Amino acid sequence: MTVTGSLTTRRVFGAVLVVVAAGLGVTATFLSAYTVQVVANGRTWRFEATSWVVERDDFRDLLLLEPLEFGEPAVAAALVMALAAVLAFRVPAVRVGSLLGAGVLAGVAWSAVTRVQGVIDRLAEVESPATIEVAQGDGVTMLIVAAGLAVVAAVLHQELPRAVPGDAAGEGAVIHQIDDEADDTDTPPYGYPVIVEPKSD
Repeated sequence: MTVTGSLTTRRVFGAVLVVVAAGLGVTATFLSAYTVQVVANGRTWRFEATSWVVERDDFRDLLLLEPLEFGEPAVAAALVMALAAVLAFRVPAVRVGSLLGAGVLAGVAWSAVTRVQGVIDRLAEVESPATIEVAQGDGVTMLIVAAGLAVVAAVLHQELPRAVPGDAAGEGAVIHQIDDEADDTDTPPYGYPVIVEPKSD
């Protein structure tokens, strides 16, 4: 009973963390994904976008910048995770959905970081008298945190069995002796009765 209660508590805790990670993943899509800033001649040009839309673009398409567009897969992964966390209390097999969603969210986070790095590398090749600064936004940072939390939460949510002391092989073995009839015959170490004839003088 103690083992079952412990595993159930861990499953509930994992489900709560899965929902929290899903919420962080959705929130991350509405925060700034990355920013590009150029300061020249006393003026500041700035580009800023979420994963959905461009919020500010002072370059007017000169640098061909665009949103990272990780909103849809991140929300889809979060939805799968949240549904798995809720439905798993009725259908335990649905818990696999939290692993699937966490994997997708981790992939989205990796893709977002890779794309930001790609923007940095591309703008580094642009010949400009002013320094072009590219910064990763809070949205991508929160997405990374959400993905890491999602993986941990999904593992906890699977309710994997833990080793219980006393269950090791050979421990707690019970030996039953069945004795149908009393037998006073001496059994030597050979394992079966041996008839010993008296020595003849």
